[in-house]
Amino acid sequence: MKIAVIGNGTMGAGIVQCAAQHNMDIVMKGRSKESLDKAMLKLKKNFARLVEKGKITEEQSAQYYAHIKATQDFADIADADLIIEALSEDMEVKKATLRNLDGIIKPEAIFATNTSSLSITELASVTNRPAKVIGMHFFNPADRMKLIEVIAGVNTPVETTEKIVSIAKEIGKTPV
Repeated sequence: MKIAVIGNGTMGAGIVQCAAQHNMDIVMKGRSKESLDKAMLKLKKNFARLVEKGKITEEQSAQYYAHIKATQDFADIADADLIIEALSEDMEVKKATLRNLDGIIKPEAIFATNTSSLSITELASVTNRPAKVIGMHFFNPADRMKLIEVIAGVNTPVETTEKIVSIAKEIGKTPV
């Protein structure tokens, strides 16, 4: 499974780290080379800190880091199976991102938003795939907090919800 995260701030980078630590290939999409470089350096430091604490080995650190690809190009996430949006909590920003991605990502891809308060149904309404839009709210810090809130929209079928619940469990989370 290929996962993409849009956003490389605190939440985006935490989600990336969590997936990488479960040996999933993950692409982190950011707006600028500078912000991506900063996020990748933070991830490298986070893995180094886990090595220092004896929680992972140097080899695991290198392995996890190797699962992460950083990009500024939406085309690099076109083949992702799951796209997790971790942008600011702004309906218009999220809608614009969904509209843009709708024409790029493969039809069977699931688009999950890391929102805690915005309507999944409203976000899904700007796409041609409302059945593939769902909320997947990680709690901060995303790499350590076990809980993930899974939020279905009016048009989200049980199959999409079950898939997100399954993925959440694969990355060591407790979905509710």
